[in-house]
Formats: sequence, C-alpha cells, structure tokens
Amino acid sequence: MSVDPKLLSALSSVVAELGNVPTRPIPQSIIKPLAPLVRPGLELTIDLDASQAIGAPLVMLSDKPAESLLLSALTPRQKHVAKLVTEGKTNRQIAADLGITLATVKDHVHAILRRLKLPSRATLTAALNNSQKT
Repeated sequence: MSVDPKLLSALSSVVAELGNVPTRPIPQSIIKPLAPLVRPGLELTIDLDASQAIGAPLVMLSDKPAESLLLSALTPRQKHVAKLVTEGKTNRQIAADLGITLATVKDHVHAILRRLKLPSRATLTAALNNSQKT
C-alpha cells in the first residue's frame, strides 16, 4: 500500500502532538488535520498504549477489502446471512444453519437488500463476488 505524502505528513504531526497529550480521549484539535485526508476503505488505528512499550503511539494504516466496505452498513448477523445467501443457500437452509425462524431470515434478507439498495438476492451475490475480485 502506498501512502499519500500529505497523509504521512499529517500523521507525523498528529503523532508528534500525541506525545504532548497525557489524557484521553485524544483532543479533536489534534486529529482534525487527518479529516480531509480520510478516504473510504482506509482504516487508521492509533494505539496510545504502545507509547509505554515503544516510546511513541503506534499508528497503523490499512486498506479495508472491498467486501468489508460493501458490508459495513450491515449488522454482524446480517453480514452472516448475506454470506450464506451468496453461497446459494435458500432461506430455509439459512434458518436451519443459524437456528432461527424462516420469517427471521426473510426479515434479514429484506433488510440487507434495503440497506445496500440492491433489488434481489442475485444482485447481492454478484456485488459480493465482484468486491472479492478487486
């Protein structure tokens, strides 16, 4: 993953400022320079506890997989149901696998399609399969 020089510079400034901040949560004024540089799929973690071990906050950047982005609007249960749908399982099979009622599965599938603004199970499967390829 290549890191945008602007993001790297902003992160350096934030880490330098964090060295002067003994309290939590991190003041918004310190984090604010990162806001314009954030993009979908970029995950930023700042571990303040690492300061004790390595002398500075540990900053981690990672790209979320496209599948994570697609499913990010869903609850954990809905994500599980969506994955079972993409495996080609019927509502009845999903209900049996998860130990829930058929009506509950139908509610989950309906909520998944509504949240992702998809018209059908087939488009859900296609969207998830395409996101795994990128």
